[in-house]
Amino acid sequence: MNAKISQHMIFLGLCALIFYAVMLVSGKLPLEVMPQFVVSAIIFMSSGHFMRKAARAAARDEDEEETKATTKRLDLDWPWLTTLLNWSAAFLILGVMAIILMKPMGLSFQDALHQTKSQEHQVLHTIP
Repeated sequence: MNAKISQHMIFLGLCALIFYAVMLVSGKLPLEVMPQFVVSAIIFMSSGHFMRKAARAAARDEDEEETKATTKRLDLDWPWLTTLLNWSAAFLILGVMAIILMKPMGLSFQDALHQTKSQEHQVLHTIP
C-alpha cells in the first residue's frame, strides 16, 4: 500500500511542477515566488521516493513483526474506550454550547472577557 502512495506522491509532485511551469509561462505567477513552488514540488517527489524505500524495508521485516505483534498485542477494552470518547465529545460540545449561549447577543467574546469580574479582583499594585 505504501508503494502505491509513494507513486501517487511522485505523480502529485510532477503535476505540481507542471502546473507551476504553466502558470509561469502564462504570466500568472511571478518569477520571485517560483523557487518556493519548485521546492514544494521537489519535496512531494522526494517524499514519494522515501516512502517507497520505507515500503521496501517494511516488506522485508513484515513477517517478523507480525509474529512479535501477535505475542505482544494487548486486548483493549474497545467498548469502554468508545464510551469514554463519546462522553468526552459530548461534554466538549455541551461546554462550547454553554459558553456560546451564555454570551449576550450584541457582545463579542473579547468584550465579554474584558468585562468579567475577575479583572476587578486582580491586585495591580505591589503589596508592601
